[in-house]
Amino acid sequence: MPTIITGQFQSTSQRQQPAAHLTRTMQLLEKTCNELDTELATEISENPALEMAEECRCPDCKQIIPSYPCQACMNRLNGTGPIVYVAPRANRTYSTDEHEEYYSTDNRLRDPETLSEHVLKQVAPSISSKERKIAEHILARLDEHGFLIDHPAEIATYLRASLKMVKAVIELIKRADPIGVASQDVMECLLTQLDTLEQDGKTHPLAHNLLANFWEQLARRDFDTVARKCNVSVQTVKSAAKFIKRNLSPYPAQSHWNNASNATGRYFRPDVEVIKNPHKEDGPLIVQVFSAARGWLRVNSSVRSMVSKIEDPAKKDEWAAYLERAALFVKCMRQRDNAMKRIVKLIVTRQPKFILGTDKDLIPMTRVELADQLELHESTISRAVANKTIALPNGRIIPLSTFFDRSLAIRAAVLTIIEQESTAMTDEQVAHKLIDYDYKVARRTVAKYRSMLGILPANLRARQLPSAV
Repeated sequence: MPTIITGQFQSTSQRQQPAAHLTRTMQLLEKTCNELDTELATEISENPALEMAEECRCPDCKQIIPSYPCQACMNRLNGTGPIVYVAPRANRTYSTDEHEEYYSTDNRLRDPETLSEHVLKQVAPSISSKERKIAEHILARLDEHGFLIDHPAEIATYLRASLKMVKAVIELIKRADPIGVASQDVMECLLTQLDTLEQDGKTHPLAHNLLANFWEQLARRDFDTVARKCNVSVQTVKSAAKFIKRNLSPYPAQSHWNNASNATGRYFRPDVEVIKNPHKEDGPLIVQVFSAARGWLRVNSSVRSMVSKIEDPAKKDEWAAYLERAALFVKCMRQRDNAMKRIVKLIVTRQPKFILGTDKDLIPMTRVELADQLELHESTISRAVANKTIALPNGRIIPLSTFFDRSLAIRAAVLTIIEQESTAMTDEQVAHKLIDYDYKVARRTVAKYRSMLGILPANLRARQLPSAV
């Protein structure tokens, strides 16, 4: 088996590590902190040779310390880079007023409910257990806009449920908040929202007709044609278009996330946390890589002594296997944490402006670049950042993979350009404008980024500008 990790995981003689060791380390490296909690609890419960000592010990110098990070190790640091250390999540680093305020109950980082969780919580009380399974499947099959990607008949066939029941659950979901979620397309979403408004007594006499029968003309803002065919004034058509613009949202998922800051959330547990230095305003960033261990993970010395005294060969082999398994787990856990520390430190060192600023400050980098600099394999970097999150000093929580998103800065520029437009710009015009930001991209690339940002095309966006009506 070829060596996957070099440098950090090789011995001084550069010999290849055993396959079992590398495999186990990779398995632990790709797990999030929450997943490691479960893995660690299971391992301790199954292996009597593994124990967790209730002591605070530095993972680098192995000395018992009063709190994290280890001040002796911090004093040996050279340079102006970030201070990065591995520690249990429950421990606090500093006791200054600023740091205590950061960790106060009111300032804890929260993870807003996902769209699926938000909707299911609303519909669950009014449906049966069988209908709940249908609802869960439907909500799992939503795209990034909140639209249902499967036909109801396909869902009914897959779940072996009646089509009537599936359609009834879809209709129930569509009328949950945000209204229109699980629709097949934008038109169905808007019509659902309009029906709900009409039930509340808020409507426009022409709005339903516009959406149902004059969708293309509405998109082109061909108000004259609509007015002629409906035998109404152009001003009436414009009034209906204005009503639609102000009261309806084409993308239900976007509507949900726009209000995410006000949503009820659960405490979020990021894998890495970055805070500003509480002792010095322009001091190095403080970065904590969370470990699953709540103490010092080690092989039980009592078990080790006991094994040497066992005379029964079968029993001796059994307990020796426990010891070997425990030693392997401890070693792989520490190497996993150390690999995360090295990778995170390099990321934070290269991206301080983005961490303290906005998306436009991201410096494009690749996993290959980090792998070369750390003397690791590219797959090791991929495993380390996959499905993990980092909490930034401003309270924002983002995936670690964001640091490798080369399109993020471009998308930020697209958003800035569109927010500053006085007249709706086409994707071609936005692409040309991006040249001023030193980005050269194709029109269809702009269209893709605009869609990712939940921004309407120019012909629909024009309705939202002051001059549109």
